[in-house]
Amino acid sequence: MLSQLSLLDGFSILIFWFIVWHRWSRQCGGSMSELPDEKPNLPDNPPMVSIIVPARNEEKTIERCVRSLLAQDYPRFEVIVVDDCSEDETGPILAQLGNTDSRLQVVQGKPLPEGWMGKAHAIMQGYPQSKGDWLLFTDADTYHSPSLLSRVMGFVLPSPISLVTVSGKQERSEIGVTLVNLVVWSYIFMVSDRKGLADSKSRQGLIYGQYVLMTREAYEAVGTHAAVREYSSTDVSLGYLAKLKGFLVLGIDAGGALKTTMYSSFTEAYRGWSRSLVNGIWTALGPKLGSFTLLLLTVGLLFFWVVPWLTWLGGMETNNDVQMLVGSLQILAVFCVSWMKSGGFFKAILDLILLPVSFLFFMAMVGSGLVGAWFRQGTIWKGRIVPTAKRLPPWKPEAARPRKH
Repeated sequence: MLSQLSLLDGFSILIFWFIVWHRWSRQCGGSMSELPDEKPNLPDNPPMVSIIVPARNEEKTIERCVRSLLAQDYPRFEVIVVDDCSEDETGPILAQLGNTDSRLQVVQGKPLPEGWMGKAHAIMQGYPQSKGDWLLFTDADTYHSPSLLSRVMGFVLPSPISLVTVSGKQERSEIGVTLVNLVVWSYIFMVSDRKGLADSKSRQGLIYGQYVLMTREAYEAVGTHAAVREYSSTDVSLGYLAKLKGFLVLGIDAGGALKTTMYSSFTEAYRGWSRSLVNGIWTALGPKLGSFTLLLLTVGLLFFWVVPWLTWLGGMETNNDVQMLVGSLQILAVFCVSWMKSGGFFKAILDLILLPVSFLFFMAMVGSGLVGAWFRQGTIWKGRIVPTAKRLPPWKPEAARPRKH
């Protein structure tokens, strides 16, 4: 049967398995630190940590988030929540919480000025109230296990790292949200470079906006969130500028110690990811090149995630053993990538089956996101137009600046 393989068939199989090797080399094999389970070895007088939470229309998640932050067992911290002109019950919920714990400070946000992203503006209103040597920026839809901050700080303090980003688990949601999240996180896995995050010479990184911890020195040297006020991808832009200044960055996988519910409905997930897909690539490459690249990646992912199944099914229908073999080897390659991403055998099988279906949503999100962004010169999020034209500065990094400890 192998002798019947055409040159094109052989080449396509090699391409698929090259992708497997490349994703393994850039995403796995110790590319991201695991959060230690043991009790952290903190100094007697650990540095103060100021936790800043921007919140706009977060009535569904804000109470759980704040209570989990106040329950941290780290010895020295404060929580500052900025109510970013919420139009729901976020404000009253925060007011009630603020009366129960002196470590919680609620800041009433001011209207968004022109030229600012909402998240950056909210954080910049909480930052002047902070006293910490370290600053933790975390989203209002997160849940933090009681030992999370202690374990992260215990891991980081002995190191030369100045910025830490922590990934966690997405909590289960309705099937529509699950399908949308699956295809987008698979896309992120395919195009990102975890190993590049720790490489001071690489512009590539994977900053998780749900948990960004950095020293005050690094934050102020970067220019605070005022420096990223015009970038639609606020968190990734902050990490990029930190690396540009030479600060060392670390990624940590916290597993279930950090949980987030980014979207509670299919409509929210569809609109949110449509916005983020465009924002991310336009911030990096600009509108024209970014749009072309996103469309090109969409076509490439179509061939990687969908075409192998069509090849295999076509071979089975026509009783073509060679075609079935080609499709099988390609599907096996996709399975290996899914296994790397999910970390579980059975989860990878489920993802492998669902990806062709969820890719339909991905194509729709890319199309509607690009059309909307070009039409409005920006994307819409939580009732606000988010401009997307600002592009990151060229990659000319300064010499590495290890933190003194």
